[in-house]
Amino acid sequence: YDAFERGFLLCSSPLTSQLSGLELQLLICGTPELDFRQLRESAKVEGFDADDPYIESFWKILSSFDIFQKQKFLKFVTGSDRAPAFGLKEIRMSVQKNGVEPTERLPTAYTCFSVLLLPRYASCEKLQRLLLRAIDESEGFGLQ
Repeated sequence: YDAFERGFLLCSSPLTSQLSGLELQLLICGTPELDFRQLRESAKVEGFDADDPYIESFWKILSSFDIFQKQKFLKFVTGSDRAPAFGLKEIRMSVQKNGVEPTERLPTAYTCFSVLLLPRYASCEKLQRLLLRAIDESEGFGLQ
């Protein structure tokens, strides 16, 4: 980062004189703080009723994740394990019902659009198990 900052500061711009190195780093890299309440508030749910107990269970499962699981989930859905500079409320994640039940299909995601395709499983335990499997075993692409 230091080399990038030095190069960036060589550019003549009013922006460079108004930002500290830490502010610039935050704008470029995002923040490691993951407040999933913000993500929930800004998320759109499609194919499920918003008050569906299944979706409530999905959010409870996410909130029970440790920081590493939350980072993996975020990377799975968005391609980055960090929140934007102003928090997860800036991500417009869409949770969409995928397929018919019963299914063994794993959740999938379109990272470019922050879309999570979520099958309806027979139990919350299965939802948690297959969601964890999807985020643990996924291979993606993106900036590190």
